[in-house]
Amino acid sequence: MRIAWKIFGISLIVFLIMATAATYSIYKIFEINKELQLISQVYSPLRHEVAQIEVIALQEELELERVEKLEAELRADRLEALSYDKSQAEIDTAVSQSPELVARIRQLEARLEVGLALFDENAKTVESLLRSAERRVQSAQDTATSLQDKLELAALYPTLIAIETQHSSFHSQALNLVQSSDLPPAAREKLEAQLEHEEKKLTERLDSLRQHVSEFTDDAIATAALHEQQALYASIAATAAAGALALLLSSLVITGILKPMRALSTGAKRVEEGDFEVRLTPLSRDEIGALTHSFNTMVDGLRSTQKIKDTFGQYLDPRVVSGLITDQSDATAGQKKVVSVYFSDLADFTTISEQFTPAGLVRVLNRYLDLMSSEITDREGVIDKYIGDAIMAYWAQPFSDDGDQAALAVESALSNIRLMEQFQKELPELTGLQKNLPVLQQRIGIATGEAVIGSIGSEKTKNYTIMGDTVNLGARLEGANKIYGTQILVCERTRNTALGIEFRAVDKIQVKGKTEPTSVYTPLARSDDMTDELIRLQAWSETALHSFAEARWQDARQGFEEIAAAYPEDKIAPVFLNRLQLISAEGAPDRWDGVWHLNSK
Repeated sequence: MRIAWKIFGISLIVFLIMATAATYSIYKIFEINKELQLISQVYSPLRHEVAQIEVIALQEELELERVEKLEAELRADRLEALSYDKSQAEIDTAVSQSPELVARIRQLEARLEVGLALFDENAKTVESLLRSAERRVQSAQDTATSLQDKLELAALYPTLIAIETQHSSFHSQALNLVQSSDLPPAAREKLEAQLEHEEKKLTERLDSLRQHVSEFTDDAIATAALHEQQALYASIAATAAAGALALLLSSLVITGILKPMRALSTGAKRVEEGDFEVRLTPLSRDEIGALTHSFNTMVDGLRSTQKIKDTFGQYLDPRVVSGLITDQSDATAGQKKVVSVYFSDLADFTTISEQFTPAGLVRVLNRYLDLMSSEITDREGVIDKYIGDAIMAYWAQPFSDDGDQAALAVESALSNIRLMEQFQKELPELTGLQKNLPVLQQRIGIATGEAVIGSIGSEKTKNYTIMGDTVNLGARLEGANKIYGTQILVCERTRNTALGIEFRAVDKIQVKGKTEPTSVYTPLARSDDMTDELIRLQAWSETALHSFAEARWQDARQGFEEIAAAYPEDKIAPVFLNRLQLISAEGAPDRWDGVWHLNSK
């Protein structure tokens, strides 16, 4: 299964859990909304209407009491100046004969009429409120979806009908009482008792209705709160479950990814360290498994490439092989670079080799080339080729840093000269000869300058090498060692750029095949290793050679004689003393410029 599908599966599961929780929460919110609508559209207005009914009913009672009081005052005024044993006609005649009494009675009657009108108006308002409440409850009952809501509303409707009936009965009894002012006191008291009973029943029914509405409102609020709590708990539970499940599944997926990734990382490090025997087992069928398979394929290719490198690295510098394999176009194209070219040879080795058996000769050459080549390659040099006992090597970018070529080449030469002592000690074991062993001397020439680097040859066979005057000069300097009895000769540019190494001036020569002369030097030691004797030899050589170049023959002779006397083993001074003797006998060359011309390679 692909990683994308695994992640999608986790996301889908989390989405389904959250969607279920959201659906449940929406359902609960809908239930809360229904309860709130029931409260806002039924119970709250109903409570308000019940409160209004109670207030208006109280106003009815007050108006009734006021009417009864006015009626009582009216009866009292009519009988104020009259005897109780007169008839109604006699009372009316007596009243009409008292203008003040007539005015008071008329005033009381007007007030009584206003009171009755207010009483009737309040009664109508109560009836209107009751009918509005009935319609509200009936409408809510028709739209209610919950059985509990239907039952609650069904319980309210009969209560409202009963209150309406009770109020109508109270109103009728009150009017009867007001209109029965002429009844005997006993009958009137009976009517008042009935009216109080009706009033009490009306009050009880209103209290009961208010209590029911309050209870239903509280229940609706409690139900809404319960739905809200359930929605909250469901959201919390779903979030927790989705989070836990997501963490669990994600950890499984991540573990399934990280385990092979760690194996790939470890394998990559082993490959980086050169271990091409790594083989990883795909642990899944997703992209990581495909990557593991590709990694194994890559390692197989690297293993094959390494075999090619290892094989051809024995014939060509491994760094050159890497360049040819990884970037063939740049490696094969000719490029001009600053190089230091190194040529070495064993003096008279052709003659000396005749003393060895073929097997012994191969052992000697292999050991010699192994020792010398190690010093070169360890210092970033590139072995260009072997020609018998001769070694051709060079230092150039990108194999070594620009500016370090000359110093690295000279250091390699000095180390190889020192190694010749060790190699000389190994000759008995290598050749099988225990006596008359030849003394092997190495000659090295180093030149620094521009050269062309690239692949030279036919379409079928090529040689990655360097070409140019610098290469020719290095080869000539190696041969020039025979003239001066030196082991290492370097050109002037090599001496100027080989930092940290001190040199002795040898001569100014023009080698065969070149028109420009060059000063040549032989290295003495690293700057830190210079002794007083070497410093004196360096200064004396510079002075004597300067005198020789300026044709101050006597000063030159004196200088070289001092060197020969102080350093009996020196081989350069005798060369110049012989030249001075020749000049003394035959005269100096025409147009002397201080340059000695070499006519042989």
